[in-house]
Amino acid sequence: MKHRGLLFAAVCVCAALGIWLVSPATHAAAPGPAILQLTDDRASDVRPAWSPDNRTIAYQSNREGPYHIYLMNADGTNQRALTKGDSDDRHPVWMPDGKSILFDSWDGQQREIWSINVANGNRTRVTRIGALANFPAPSPDGQWMTFYVFKNEVLNLWKARISGSDANPLTTELATADSNQCTFACHRAAWSQDSRAIAYSAGELDTIWMIAGEGAASQKVVADGEDNHFPWFLPDGRLGYVTEHIEPSSAWTDAWALDLKTGQRSLLQGRMSMQGPVEWSNDQTKILFHSPRAGNFDIYLIDLNALGGLNALQGTRVPVERAPNTTPAAVPVTATPTFQVENILILGLGIGFASMVAAGLIFWTLRRRG
Repeated sequence: MKHRGLLFAAVCVCAALGIWLVSPATHAAAPGPAILQLTDDRASDVRPAWSPDNRTIAYQSNREGPYHIYLMNADGTNQRALTKGDSDDRHPVWMPDGKSILFDSWDGQQREIWSINVANGNRTRVTRIGALANFPAPSPDGQWMTFYVFKNEVLNLWKARISGSDANPLTTELATADSNQCTFACHRAAWSQDSRAIAYSAGELDTIWMIAGEGAASQKVVADGEDNHFPWFLPDGRLGYVTEHIEPSSAWTDAWALDLKTGQRSLLQGRMSMQGPVEWSNDQTKILFHSPRAGNFDIYLIDLNALGGLNALQGTRVPVERAPNTTPAAVPVTATPTFQVENILILGLGIGFASMVAAGLIFWTLRRRG
């Protein structure tokens, strides 16, 4: 009985240690890294776009010459080329069903909108504008798309059926080659959840416009004198957009949400450290963006729910973790990853708790014998 009681106490010690030595990384509530560098190569990796289920990311990269469309998992693994050849392929965006991607492609003479099947790689030319067509954006119902067209020295926003038919301009002289150039700030237009309203940036950098429905005229919805771009619709119907601030010693952006019914706007995130378009996950907790902060343009993911996520968004120096398939770059790390501290703390608590359990059980066994 003596050995059996001591053995029981030892088993309890091991059980206690086993419970308390579980790594936080395997715990269901463990947070991910605040900021994750998804790509790391000598090329430019830019324009990331979430798949509808937020499990896959499309982006453009010139790592093999001209820009092509690439795919990777949401954690940066399994990077692979989707388009190939001599054409220059840019600005990918997913169709709502997640089965195909729209993009624009330059063949040396003109740039048109194309579609590619994600499963088999078959690509199909969609538009035949005979000019420079770019930044496609499909409607949520998958029936229509918008895109920008630069033709006869004038840039306008166009709308067409997803097949490319019934293509017509929605605007008149949105921008010209001589004034109000609309290249970087335009990005792609945004569709409301019901596929009726379209929001877009104008050549004037302070204005967000919206077309409320079929046949409706464009109306200014944001025109406050600030640099406003990159509109998108939130799941609750509010209109999101980004305001850019540039000062001699710093630059940042603010993300706003505008209630189109009341006209009231609220700050989503302030003093974001990145310039350019950002891609929000469906639940608005993860942000994709491209940045040259490590030397070349690479793609990063910020998790606002992670410890330090808000600091990463606002440019505070926090550890940048890298996807498993990226090569570590010479970027200074200014803090110890929190999971190491947590491991030590949990180990200490586990050993202390296990020791108390063991001592109590051994004392109980000896009392039973005496």
